[in-house]
Amino acid sequence: MKRLFLIVATICGAALLGATPAAAHSELVSSDPPADVTLEFAPIGVGLVFNQNINESFATISLVGPDEQQWSQGSTTVDGPDVTVSVKDGLPNGDYTVGYRVTSADGHPISGSYTFSVDVAATTPAESNVAAAESSGANSTSATPSAAPAYDPADPAASEGERPPKQNTMMLLSIVAIAVLLLGAIALALVFRAKNKQ
Repeated sequence: MKRLFLIVATICGAALLGATPAAAHSELVSSDPPADVTLEFAPIGVGLVFNQNINESFATISLVGPDEQQWSQGSTTVDGPDVTVSVKDGLPNGDYTVGYRVTSADGHPISGSYTFSVDVAATTPAESNVAAAESSGANSTSATPSAAPAYDPADPAASEGERPPKQNTMMLLSIVAIAVLLLGAIALALVFRAKNKQ
């Protein structure tokens, strides 16, 4: 009986010793974007959080898009248990795969992957037409010419262009009438002079 107890105790001890290192290994706790979600906007980065600090020298995050191109950019940044990487602009709609490989503080490598989707709604033609109409209306308002200054008869400095057309016509008729009278007077003077010479 004592021998059986020793065997069981030995097996249990070995199991506990084997489980302790495994429990100390880091594991992924959360991610941003989360796994299996569909985003209505393009993310600007990918962030992973582990349950333990990560070795700064051995951490990489990749983001592969629907075009099989790499969309992560720059170096992977480590801040304790947080690991992040930036994402390029202009992500097309589709499915994306986040791949990561890090090393925990105790030297244990951890790798994995997950997917998420991007589905950014395109601008509809109706929305484009409304925006164009609003822009056109604003331009028309700003381009409306200002009214010409009103003519003030009492202002002797008023320019000819500011005078009403009717006044311009009256002035022209007056000048013509004066010219006709002058010509008539000159003609009469010439006639009388000719008669006197005879």
